Amino acid sequence: MIRYVLKSSYSYILKVILIASICHVHCAREVFIELPEEETKIVTISHFTTGETFKVKVSLSQPVYDSGDPVIPDNVDITLAKEGAFIDKLFKATSDDGTIYWESRDLAEPGITFSITARIDGMPQVSASSAVPAFFPLAPILIDPAKMTETPLSNGQMLLTIPLELHLDQLPADKRYFAFSIRHDIDVLQNVGGEWVTDFTYEGLPTNYSADGRTLALLYDLSEPVVLINEKFWSEMVDQDHNTLFLDAKIAYKPAENEKPRRIYVEWRTLSEEFYKYHLSIARQGSNLPLSDPDAVFNNVESGYGNFSGYSVAIDTLELPQ
Repeated sequence: MIRYVLKSSYSYILKVILIASICHVHCAREVFIELPEEETKIVTISHFTTGETFKVKVSLSQPVYDSGDPVIPDNVDITLAKEGAFIDKLFKATSDDGTIYWESRDLAEPGITFSITARIDGMPQVSASSAVPAFFPLAPILIDPAKMTETPLSNGQMLLTIPLELHLDQLPADKRYFAFSIRHDIDVLQNVGGEWVTDFTYEGLPTNYSADGRTLALLYDLSEPVVLINEKFWSEMVDQDHNTLFLDAKIAYKPAENEKPRRIYVEWRTLSEEFYKYHLSIARQGSNLPLSDPDAVFNNVESGYGNFSGYSVAIDTLELPQ
């Protein structure tokens, strides 16, 4: 009797599943969502700093469902203004990798508002403004040889870890917009007459780094390439180190090939609000939760899209103890 009841229940369950499956198939239907069409607009991207020319990349906007490369227009008229007065007309140029851009002859200056205007026949004119912000420097960076460590890796390389303290003597009262990057050089040595001398030096891959979990959660890798520091990093600090970013730079090298890390370069940027908000919004595009709305990309180009923004920068060169 028990065996019969189990078989009957099993058959009943199968029938229910079968009927539900059939109903689901018949009820399913395709839903087409028509996205609103928007006129094509000019897209301009330019980041500038003191003593350098203005380089502007221009493309045309495209529908959100278009996965192809954006169109790069041939004829663009771009003018540069300083405090509202015209100073230059940009010329078309091509980089070594084939990228087309427009470049000025004039150089960026700190604390002055620069503006660009871009025109293409038959399209709305676009414009944008920004300035190179006042620079907030790092205190001298000191490397303590006693805190440096070397760890052998499974591939035969050695991993050198260098603790760094990026300390600001002065922190802005507001708008704490900063970014950094770390690079390094590696010497390749040769034995000449019993003495090891440098044969040649090369720049290693972008230097990796580690930090505590809170710090890593507030850092964003950019395409610049620099690492953006979320302004919350500074505002949420509660101890005496609230002006300091603690990092461990990590350099892998090959001792079997007579390699030796020689120096590291710490690039420190103070960012304009336009630079910070644009790149923060881009970085957040890939970190949204599945059911949350994506952040809108920050745009400071009137009648178009893109970003025109200034930043100030300095690079500290640190020789590694031998």
